[in-house]
Amino acid sequence: MIIEVKGLRKRFGKFEALKDVTFSLPRGSTAGFLGPNGSGKTTTIKVLVGLLRRDAGEVRVLGMDPWEQEVEVRSSLGVLHEVPIYPIKVTVKTLLKYLAKLRGYGMEEVERVAKLTGITGYLDKRVEALSRGYLQRLGLAQALLGDPEVLLLDEPTANLDPLARLEILKLIKLLKRELGVTILISSHILPELKEVCDYAIFIGGGVTLDWGPLDELAKRYGVISSYEVRARRSRELARHLISLDYVRGVELAREGVIVKVDGRMREELINELEKLRQAYGITGLNHHGSELGDMYERVLKAKV
Repeated sequence: MIIEVKGLRKRFGKFEALKDVTFSLPRGSTAGFLGPNGSGKTTTIKVLVGLLRRDAGEVRVLGMDPWEQEVEVRSSLGVLHEVPIYPIKVTVKTLLKYLAKLRGYGMEEVERVAKLTGITGYLDKRVEALSRGYLQRLGLAQALLGDPEVLLLDEPTANLDPLARLEILKLIKLLKRELGVTILISSHILPELKEVCDYAIFIGGGVTLDWGPLDELAKRYGVISSYEVRARRSRELARHLISLDYVRGVELAREGVIVKVDGRMREELINELEKLRQAYGITGLNHHGSELGDMYERVLKAKV
């Protein structure tokens, strides 16, 4: 596991922000760290980065204690804080060059992260001239300096308009595909993350409620999940699948179909597709997404 947290507690005076945070995150996952505002997401991330010292519990990031080995941990992390603050009068290039230098890199690294995040054309603009969406792109660019193993993104789409949120989420998916980096995304906006994440950690009131791969959580709580089925005879396959009682919906995709089922019917769908493999030229199956808002409500109801 790339991140392991057990019994994490953190108090600020009389206020106990984290009461019992426990979860693990496998390497290569894109995890949603999900819960309402004030549930403990930002405090947990600050502990993971080594900015806050925990009061109790165990925390390991890449096998290291982030408080005792903060330099080693931070050198392997890329972090986008919820409210990043930048000097506004400097150019994007000047800022990134300075941050890259702190990590021991030069202009070549600046050009690499600028290309990855789509801000190459904005390098000579002042930071104050950037829109909110491009400020978040700048935040992702600085987080990617040094090619970190883990990205911690705290509310990366907060305070953005719908179009800018969509663009940031597409960019996160691209980074995952291009870099294969492990990503932890904290958010209180649950529905928009369903196509980005393959793993979820639910938190409420400073306590983790449940965590795990999305398809397993969907099965556990009976949440509607979407699966992408790659097939050569997609139209014929779609007509067959929609006739099944447990299938909630089917739509054509570029290389097959997207089929929606209750998460508890996953095994039945897999068995059915195995029977149809030859007839419809089925070549693969991937979990496409789950309804995170519905899942959170069911997790909350089951745990409270």
